[in-house]
Amino acid sequence: MLLDMTIANFKSVKSAQTISFEAVKDNRFPESKVVPVTEKLRIIKTAAIVGPNGAGKSSFVRALEALKGIVCAAEDMDNPLQILSGTSFAYSEEKGQPATIIIRILLGRDEQTEEVIIAQYTLVADREKVFEESLYHLIGRSKKLMFERKLDEGALLLDDVKLTYTYRWGKAYRGEKKRLVGKVDEKHSYLAASAVKGSETTLPLYTWFNDSLHLLPMGVSNISEKYLIAQLTEHPDWVQQLINFLWSVDITDIRDIRVKDDRIIFIHTNVTQHYASFFNLESLSLRRLCLMGVAFFESFTKPKTLVIDDFGMLLHPDVLCHIVEVFEASNISCPSQMLVVDCNPSLLRPGLLRRDGVYFAEKNSESATVYFSLANFKYSRSKDKTQSQYMNGAYGALPILSEFCFIDANKDKEE
Repeated sequence: MLLDMTIANFKSVKSAQTISFEAVKDNRFPESKVVPVTEKLRIIKTAAIVGPNGAGKSSFVRALEALKGIVCAAEDMDNPLQILSGTSFAYSEEKGQPATIIIRILLGRDEQTEEVIIAQYTLVADREKVFEESLYHLIGRSKKLMFERKLDEGALLLDDVKLTYTYRWGKAYRGEKKRLVGKVDEKHSYLAASAVKGSETTLPLYTWFNDSLHLLPMGVSNISEKYLIAQLTEHPDWVQQLINFLWSVDITDIRDIRVKDDRIIFIHTNVTQHYASFFNLESLSLRRLCLMGVAFFESFTKPKTLVIDDFGMLLHPDVLCHIVEVFEASNISCPSQMLVVDCNPSLLRPGLLRRDGVYFAEKNSESATVYFSLANFKYSRSKDKTQSQYMNGAYGALPILSEFCFIDANKDKEE
């Protein structure tokens, strides 16, 4: 499970900013919305980033997307770092500085001590080269080095010289070491290369990126339909589950969903008639609901970290809240989590999310994005007016609106 991620010098984020799933200790916050790991460590099931348009809410999602793309890139990909193109902070005083992404993942427990193992992975890179990459395991109070690679600064000062790295491995590292060094160039991740070679140390984290981190697409592309086809084909019983899920949000005319010739077909029925419609001809809201529904079903059967950008796009506020409630209520046997990003204040409805799972995003005086937690503000459970207080500007992260009037230049010339 994702504990937290810190990003710096990435898109609209300048100084280090962190979004965390780790629950704070506060008796006023509901325990039903966390996954207990130890007596002290509890992980929030659903977190949200809320703020106005253009505040940089999605920068966090893009960072996760970039990190997964780099780590999970195919070996023969020429330069997976190209995904970082245009991501360095636009207003940095010193141009061309690398982006920094630090992520902490709950891997499991140590077989001998039963202590929780947390992987801390750091990547510092621009679109041409990796500057630094490291993996540590945090076990109890100890921080154990697994591997570290740092770009030799001397090579940067010389043109036409092959970039070289200084490597360190910890005693607990298991996997190929020095023979692999010469095969990993400045554009690829050592984490991925070592995991592909079967490293016992890096494979669990690589597997989390590859299998558990699920960034949902918008629902408009062929990728969405292919995902639905694959899941409904593997789990035919989910067809009725999906129909029931749609009924729960008042879409009651769909009586069957079929997969035929690599396409999804919806069968709509009323009292006297029925008709068939392809997935790409349905409304965007229906397509997104189907995508979310099936992604939920998968997360209820295997551990997933779902990330949904523009969560409420084309969805009614009541439907938006209902979907969160469905995820929270059904996410019991499998420890999955969800991060949603949206500007809809409905996510602030009393009791919907834990306050330490809500982050606001806004621009500071440097036009850089900052994230801050709702848990930082005073709160009374008996008088929860969070949503109305937010709309009244109590927490910031609201759009600053001003008058606008279109001026027709051609009309002025005619007069």
